[in-house]
Amino acid sequence: MVVATPSKSVTCRDDLQDPGTGNPFATYAGQAYKDGMTVELRPITAENFDAVLKLEVLPEQSDFVAPNVRGLAETYIYPEAEPRAVYAGADLVGFVLFHPIDRDRPAEGHCIVRLMIAREFQGRGLGREALEAAVAWIARERGVDRVRLSVVPSNEKARALYRSAGFVETGELDDGEIVMVRSVRDTAFSR
Repeated sequence: MVVATPSKSVTCRDDLQDPGTGNPFATYAGQAYKDGMTVELRPITAENFDAVLKLEVLPEQSDFVAPNVRGLAETYIYPEAEPRAVYAGADLVGFVLFHPIDRDRPAEGHCIVRLMIAREFQGRGLGREALEAAVAWIARERGVDRVRLSVVPSNEKARALYRSAGFVETGELDDGEIVMVRSVRDTAFSR
């Protein structure tokens, strides 16, 4: 499914098992990413598992997002949690983890529990593209009306990104983090 955004398209494909499959916009970490490139969310597989575990944020960001090993471990404890690897072309660039806001009432919406872009890929617009791909995936796969996430209050860059993507602060705190919600009803990627 391709979703049109104001300036780019976002592809949400979770049926691609081969990490080498994808478009040719970026074949190595040093290559600049270009407008019009796609970001894909793919399943975590035996082929990309170790690489996902090795992805890291900058040291000064380590208090903002848990390591990917924790996110993957949570899928064992919370079977409704759904991890995805974030790819830009052939490059594994990040990780995202989803689960229902309330497992007993899945229609209440879905959460983006973790979203990270590896340090070597930051500053290229991939966080915004990954966020849009994650929202589109939730709307398409779970058919819910709202997406929720939370953010560490001191993470101003992430808060600004989420606000610019249509998320609004609810006034709630979840484990000390600011809760933000975005409606996906009547959007280009909702059912």
